[in-house]
Amino acid sequence: MPARPPLEPPPEVATPPGHGPHPAVVIGAEAYGPNEFSASVQRRLVELGYAAVVPDYYHGAGPTKKEAYDDFTEVMDYMGRLDFTAAARDLAETVDRMRSRSDIDASRVCLWGYCTGGTLAWLAACLRGDVAAAVLFFPSQPVFAEHGPTTPVDPMDLLWQLTCPTLFLYGENDMVMPPERLEELRARIDRWGVPAEVRRYAGANHAFTAPFGPLSHPEAAAAAWDDAVTFLRAHTGS
Repeated sequence: MPARPPLEPPPEVATPPGHGPHPAVVIGAEAYGPNEFSASVQRRLVELGYAAVVPDYYHGAGPTKKEAYDDFTEVMDYMGRLDFTAAARDLAETVDRMRSRSDIDASRVCLWGYCTGGTLAWLAACLRGDVAAAVLFFPSQPVFAEHGPTTPVDPMDLLWQLTCPTLFLYGENDMVMPPERLEELRARIDRWGVPAEVRRYAGANHAFTAPFGPLSHPEAAAAAWDDAVTFLRAHTGS
């Protein structure tokens, strides 16, 4: 298999006013890839004083219907064909890019992701021991349907390697995190002493932060945002 090219041109880094050094967030976009929703998250984080970036783990070859929150046909196909190993490395590489900038505090670079991007942020955090925190909104693949070159190991089986403070945010009705799997997630966090916590949101399903469509749950999205920002600030001192 040919080597995956680096992210070129590098994704645009948005920064708050001032010279810094700023805390920073690498955002794992949903399976749609960078779109208006991920751009809005980037803008909101910058308004809070964080530098933020959304790497395109599809390298420009992602879904064409980037706002199709009411039709999952195309995005599910792309999700099924995604190379999770390479995409997680893209996020990890972006952490390096952020840490190398003079206007960013290398000790305060975090990962943050949604849906498939939440899985990739989870995997990237497991690849590294130098991120300040990880905020994972409903990672879609705690376990993979099957293992192979692009999905060699379940994120659940890598929890022991998660060393940064981590926040998992799931809707109480999320089909990818049913009660028995949630119980196992919490048991492994306790068993391995992982610095992680899990929040659940009443009435919400998967992808409850969607701006519209059948999964959108504005109340849960607002509560989860507040929890995520509080967590981020607690672990970046900002």
